[in-house]
Formats: sequence, structure tokens, C-alpha cells
Amino acid sequence: MRFYKSGLSLLAAMVLTACSSNTAQQGTPPAGIELVRGPTQIAGGNARGPEDITVRTPHFTFAISPASQGALVDLALVENGVFGKDRIESLDFVPGDGELSLDVLTITEHSPERLVIDLKRQWNGHTLLSRYEVSRDYPGIKLSTRLQSPVKDTLFAGYRLQRNEPAQPGPSHNEVTRMVQNHWTAAQPQNPLGELYETDDLRRSRQPSQAGEFSAWLSAGSLGGLLSDKEMYTIASDQASLGLFELNPAASNLDSYLSVMRQRWDRGERVYLSASPLLKDGRQKSAKLYAYTPKGRLSADFATAAAKGHSFLSFGPEIYPVTTNFGGVAAPYSETQVEFRSEVGLAKAEVWLDGKQVAGWNINGAKWFRTGVPVPPNRTWMQWIVEDKQGNRAYSNPIWVK
Repeated sequence: MRFYKSGLSLLAAMVLTACSSNTAQQGTPPAGIELVRGPTQIAGGNARGPEDITVRTPHFTFAISPASQGALVDLALVENGVFGKDRIESLDFVPGDGELSLDVLTITEHSPERLVIDLKRQWNGHTLLSRYEVSRDYPGIKLSTRLQSPVKDTLFAGYRLQRNEPAQPGPSHNEVTRMVQNHWTAAQPQNPLGELYETDDLRRSRQPSQAGEFSAWLSAGSLGGLLSDKEMYTIASDQASLGLFELNPAASNLDSYLSVMRQRWDRGERVYLSASPLLKDGRQKSAKLYAYTPKGRLSADFATAAAKGHSFLSFGPEIYPVTTNFGGVAAPYSETQVEFRSEVGLAKAEVWLDGKQVAGWNINGAKWFRTGVPVPPNRTWMQWIVEDKQGNRAYSNPIWVK
């Protein structure tokens, strides 16, 4: 096994050693991105080798171990102004059966604003190219892996996160109180999250005909940089969250995007709409994602709510659940109620069941409208859609039928 720090001069290597004292030992976050080589300072961390690398950002710190074939073996978030305890046992790409071996670890790019680490690894005679990308302004890591040659067999592959402690389930926010518009935060994730799906295990079957490229987003407090019409911030507290998200290329055609998502909902896949900057409607307008954030306008709250589907996609009007939250589960024969709002006036609304429109309402310019329908049995999902007088629409994420 070889270990390289290509692109780093002797002076840069001296800086790495110097960084291991002072702020690193104090556990305080740096202003930019720092690298420290050697045993990690992360409390309870496993990266104890002389060639291990610890990366420190204003939001989180993590360690990569060449002895573990380049896996991310430690990660701590900023809590109360300092880095907390280690939360990760391992995060890495799992190609299937067989062991990975590391050929080269390369620090491709390093500045106070951006870091790129590339791995060249071998698996069952195949070469894998993996990458960690970190930005000073984004509390998270973009993960990607590419197989250089096609694999003839079906793979069960993807990124897998193993935590030191099981993830603590947060509030489901399934049942929501009436008139909770102030609990919803509008934003647009800058990362190309075409759909949102959070889990600790993103492995899935991949056919030989499918491209051998895999990507994910490790959220260390948010979905990355957020473009918002409201104040978005992450505070230094134990509310910071850690999550692994599926990262797919963003779609640009709204109709095709909705069609694909509805097909996945038909199969019961709990993936959810996102507001990618590349996703535009017929008028070339970009949407925003409204997520249910009852604890405040925290980016961590936004990420958690959006990943669980407690959100709606809007090009203008607003659509709020009154009973069962979007992404929640409704019992048959119960009633699901929603409330629509628009400053320019509402035109019409629809409800869809398993991909078909089953009811609609004409709204003659009212700025506020509330309605509801009974939940039928033997269905998988239902979705609400509203349109304003200017033709702009909003789309809820599905409500699952129990």
C-alpha cells in the first residue's frame, strides 16, 4: 500500500504538523479548512496511525485512515463552540463481496475554502476511484465513487454509514396542529439533490447495464449551502444532526421528474421531492422547498424535515397540511385536510391517489382555502397540488396510506 500527499510542498507539510497543536488540541473550530496528519484529536476517535489524516472545518471534523483503505473512521460536530465526541465508526463505499485495497490517497486540492481527497482502490480486479469533497461554507461532505471498468454481475453496492451509537429517532411531526405556517421554512438546497432520501445504508442492487457511478451527501448539520428567503443558520448546540443522503443528478424537466417520482412512490419507495436549482417549470422558474421546522429555522431542522418528506415543492403558492403531515402516514377512513395560500389568489386544487387525479376544486381567486378528503383503503399514496391565478403550482410530497 502506498500513501501520497501529492500537491503539498514541504512548507505545506510543515503547516500540517503545526496545526496539530493549539486549536486542534483545544478542540475549537478553525476559520477555514485545516489538515492534521497523525493520531486524531477527535475525542474517542479511532484514527491513531501516523499516516491518518484529520480534516477540520468550521462546522465539523473528520478523520480518514489509510489503514482502513481510505474509509472515514471518525467524525465530530461542533457542539457548544467546540468539537464534540466521535459519532462514526465507519463511512465508506461498499462495492459488494470482497475486500477493498488502497493504492493511492491523494490530496488533490487544499485551500482554506475547499478540500478534495482522491482515492484509487482495487476490488475483485476492478479499479475504484473515490472522492471526498469539502467546502468551508457547506456543513457536509460530497461523496462519489466510480468503477473504471464495467462489472458483469449484479452488484449490491453503495455508501454505508456505521455510527458509534444508533441514531436517535426524532419527533415524527406526523400530526401537525392547525395554522402552523410559521413553522415552515422556505429554501433551496444548492447541492444537486434531485430527490431526498436519508438512511444509514444506501446500498441497493445495481444491474450490469447501469452506470458504475455512485454518489451521496453526508450532512453534518444541513443539506449544504441553502438559498433562502428567510434567515438560515446553524447554532453550536447538540441540535446538530448527522445524515447520509442519496445524491442524484438533478432533473430539469418538471413533468418527467414528477412522473419518475410517482413511479417510485407506487413501489413504496420513500424518496421525496427537492428544489434543485436546475429543476424549473414550463416558465423556467425555479422552485423552493418548504420544510416543517417546528424547532426554529435551523438548517439541521430543515435537512431532517426535508429528508423525511415533511415538505412541499412550490413555484409560487403554498400548501400546508392541517392533519397528517406530508411524508407521514394516514389511516384509511380518516380525513386528511390541507390549507392553500397565495398572495396573488388561488385558481384550483387537485388531489391525486396512486398517480391519478381523483378530485379537484375551482377556487375563484381566494387567497386562502381549506379542504379535506377521506383517506381510502387499499392505496399507497396521495398527493395535493394547488395552482394560483398566474399558473404557478405547488406540489406536496406524498401522504402514505397505512
